[in-house]
Amino acid sequence: MSEAAQALPDPYVVRKGDTLSGIARRTGRSLADIRRWNGIKDPNKLAVGQTLYLSEQSAFGVSALFLDALRQPIANLPFMLKFDGQTVSGRTGATGMTARQVTRSAESQVEVWVQNVEGLWQQISRTASDYGHKLLTLVSGAVVVPGRTEPLPAGAPPRPVQAPAGRTEAIKHPTPSQPRAPKPAEGSPTKNNPMVKRQRTKGAQGQAVIEVDVDIPRGLLDLFALYEGSDITEADWKLAAESIECEPAVLKAFAEVESGGRSSFWRLNHGDGAHVPAILFERHYFSRLTKHQYDATHPDISWPVGYRPKKRLGQDDKKMHDGKVDAGDVYGDYSSAYLRLINAFRLDPDAALQSCSWGKFQIMASNYSLCGHRNARALVEQMVRSELAQVRLVCEFIRRKPAGWKNPKNRSLGKEISLWDAVKTKNWPAIAYNYNGPAYRTFRYDEKLKAAYERYSASVA
Repeated sequence: MSEAAQALPDPYVVRKGDTLSGIARRTGRSLADIRRWNGIKDPNKLAVGQTLYLSEQSAFGVSALFLDALRQPIANLPFMLKFDGQTVSGRTGATGMTARQVTRSAESQVEVWVQNVEGLWQQISRTASDYGHKLLTLVSGAVVVPGRTEPLPAGAPPRPVQAPAGRTEAIKHPTPSQPRAPKPAEGSPTKNNPMVKRQRTKGAQGQAVIEVDVDIPRGLLDLFALYEGSDITEADWKLAAESIECEPAVLKAFAEVESGGRSSFWRLNHGDGAHVPAILFERHYFSRLTKHQYDATHPDISWPVGYRPKKRLGQDDKKMHDGKVDAGDVYGDYSSAYLRLINAFRLDPDAALQSCSWGKFQIMASNYSLCGHRNARALVEQMVRSELAQVRLVCEFIRRKPAGWKNPKNRSLGKEISLWDAVKTKNWPAIAYNYNGPAYRTFRYDEKLKAAYERYSASVA
């Protein structure tokens, strides 16, 4: 291979003036190979920005990434990859990923098999290799730890009925104080993830229990400790609305549409965990803020394309890292959002905080300057304190958001409407555009805001 060819990146992004024959000469590859590696029928048609694969490895490479229910890598997992009449077997490394394999063509079918806890092999995925390196992300619904069932002790009381532990639960009425910070996770680190600890203990009925704890990063625990609690009162709503010259019903409509009318605070680990704001984690923000350095190894929390709705699960989607919408590509509940935040926080705390929308009004922490703060952490410090603090934040955001919506009826005037002006005049399309972006019509945000406002207005009439 020539020196010039060695300097050309693979994959290669087509630039202005490139031709397929010219790229072939520069790389020392044959024109026929480049066409085959990229599925090109007409060699005279290239587009600026088009990605070209310049080797079998980049064109038809396949690897698999295995994650547990906590979105952590599953190490030491026996696996088999079957394709083109051959079988490659081994165990995953510390990253939970298999070595890259190269299939014969884009049409090659790849089967992924794993060995379960009983030692039996089972197929868990089958997909086409397609063009470009395909990373198959396979998320387990469980955290596996060694253990065995034991009979209840004699005379054990009946099992009490309770909600499942280890999840995030809504708070209908925030309490005025934060419970003491949870102790660090105790026990032995699990094989797959040292942040997950296991220990044997006794349950409420005296039964043997294997307790699994997850270490939450110290920086997040310090933020959660700032919680002050208490409900927002009608007087609070009125004062907040007066500060931006609007009706309280407008702010209440924002809260309903953004957080679905649910509580703005939740509890980790069911009834005894920390009070935390409702959040959504956005992986495309994290990908951009970290300059895509975690896309290849952590596509569940870092990918240029955002999560899809759950109804898209299992559908083909070329914008996903493996060409299909899998469990790591869809929005989940607040529990999964916090798992994603925790995992991202360990990689880059600031980018992780900025990649979440927070609280009653789902404000992205990347908007910290529009809320009057010097950085994302300062915004989150206010966000975690109380509902009233969240209402004050959204008022500041509304006041500072630059104008960005042109009234279609007055487009010739070129006058842009700011979020604050739109809120004062109840211009619902302008409000939705400035708050939710140009795609607001797709989700009918303007209609939802107006309907919610009318309900709240009627309730006080």
